[in-house]
Amino acid sequence: MLFSLRSLELISKSDIEFGKLVVQNNFLSHQQLEEIMDELREVHLLKGKGPKLSQFLVEKEILPPKVASSLELAVKRIQRDKEKQEFQIKGYELIKKIGQGGLGVVFKARQISMNRLVALKILHKKWIQDEEFRKRFLVEARIVGKLSHQNLIKVFDVGKEDWKYYFSMEFIDGETVEDIIERKDKLDPLEAVEITIQILRALKYVSSHNIVHCDIKPGNILMTKDNIAKLGDFGFVKTTFDIEPAEEGTVLGTPDYISPEQALGKEVDFRSDIYSLGASLYHMLSGSPPYHGTVSVVMEKHIRESPPPLENTCPDLPEILTHIVNKMMAKNRNHRYQNFDELFEDLEKARLELTGEKEDHLKLRSKSTLYNVLQFEKDRIKKHVASTLELEETLKRYKILLWVCFIYMLITTVLLILLLTG
Repeated sequence: MLFSLRSLELISKSDIEFGKLVVQNNFLSHQQLEEIMDELREVHLLKGKGPKLSQFLVEKEILPPKVASSLELAVKRIQRDKEKQEFQIKGYELIKKIGQGGLGVVFKARQISMNRLVALKILHKKWIQDEEFRKRFLVEARIVGKLSHQNLIKVFDVGKEDWKYYFSMEFIDGETVEDIIERKDKLDPLEAVEITIQILRALKYVSSHNIVHCDIKPGNILMTKDNIAKLGDFGFVKTTFDIEPAEEGTVLGTPDYISPEQALGKEVDFRSDIYSLGASLYHMLSGSPPYHGTVSVVMEKHIRESPPPLENTCPDLPEILTHIVNKMMAKNRNHRYQNFDELFEDLEKARLELTGEKEDHLKLRSKSTLYNVLQFEKDRIKKHVASTLELEETLKRYKILLWVCFIYMLITTVLLILLLTG
């Protein structure tokens, strides 16, 4: 089935697949669908963003909601099957797509020979003809393959099949820090500091191999079920490996967390990663990135503006923690931490202070609990003493009554004997 070029503009691939199923199932003719597509396109042009085709057909009462939902599910299955077929690699069973980055797409897969789950990263088809991107992709695989650290994701295999450049990595059954922030709104300060310390360990390790990550952000930090932070995605890495250095003015990184020197396309070093880690820590603590706006506006703010003070959104933060974030995000790299150990020391101080606050809180709770237990025992003892005293009084009364009965019986017996003998 063919659609006019006018109809295809602004219409998603999902909508096109949906339209095909609508015609195949005789809900509309080719001509009717063409007219609907043109109408939907006009809505997109007028509003800037229009509804999906399925929603549009339901609103026009052409499809019942249940039928539209069933066809949408069918479209998703078709797209998943096509995607798996397109990216299939010998020796791996693709399970589902779990991510997509600047360089490639990532699948959860099973490595058949080892019978283990892996994350399989495959270079985007659009970059196959670009020598720079091919090099970056393979360098990422080689770099991570040579590194071994608890807080880095391991690489198992690197290869090429047909047009597909790929490498398989350790599969992390967890979620990204970005996902955790979305779920919780923001992180507990102690949790944020502990994650930052773990990623700092990874950065110190990669820096010892003359590597600058260049894309530190919550979305590239994965948390395992055991709360181990793992740094991934070395696609924008700066290294001494055999790859052409980025030209002056080339910008690598994610705008929300990019260092001023990266935003300006200047040379980077480990202090650029410290800045991005500071921006990530800011996001963890406050629940949002330091700056908002379009890509160009955000990058300009990273270059020229100080972020909104953390004290405004997090008034209870220890002063040392706000000092750490401010120093990590200093515009001039010479005003940031000049070595990892200095930053480690300050983060440990912050952790101790936060832990101390929690310990004080726990002590108060413990004291409160102890007081409640003692009060309960005191009341219980009071009740026990009261009931004992009451029992003693009852026994006394019974004792007197017994003596009265005994005397009465004794007198009665004596009188009876006197009468009988008299």
